[in-house]
Formats: sequence, C-alpha cells, structure tokens
Amino acid sequence: MPVYMAKGLEYDAVIVYEVNEENYYEKEDQQLLYIACTRALHRLSLCYTGELSKYLK
Repeated sequence: MPVYMAKGLEYDAVIVYEVNEENYYEKEDQQLLYIACTRALHRLSLCYTGELSKYLK
C-alpha cells in the first residue's frame, strides 16, 4: 500500500523498503517516512541499499 493511503491506519507489522537517500531526500519525503514508520503496532522493518536516508540518521 502506498504511504499516502496508509495515514490513519495501523498494522501489526510494517516493512518500508528502499529507505535510502535516493527515495527519501526532500522535505515532503520526511513526512511520508514518518507516516510509514508510525503505522506499525508491533514490528517495523526498514530496508535499504546504498546510503540511509538523512531523516533516519
């Protein structure tokens, strides 16, 4: 499910893929990443290749 559609919903587990500087680099991306990470109730997995997004450092 796209992040913009997940706002207001909660899941037992969430996997966010490609959380790298290439995909999450603009200020608007910070809000989307926050929404994605806060949807998880029990387990959150962040997957990336390359350099981790600056919003997670």
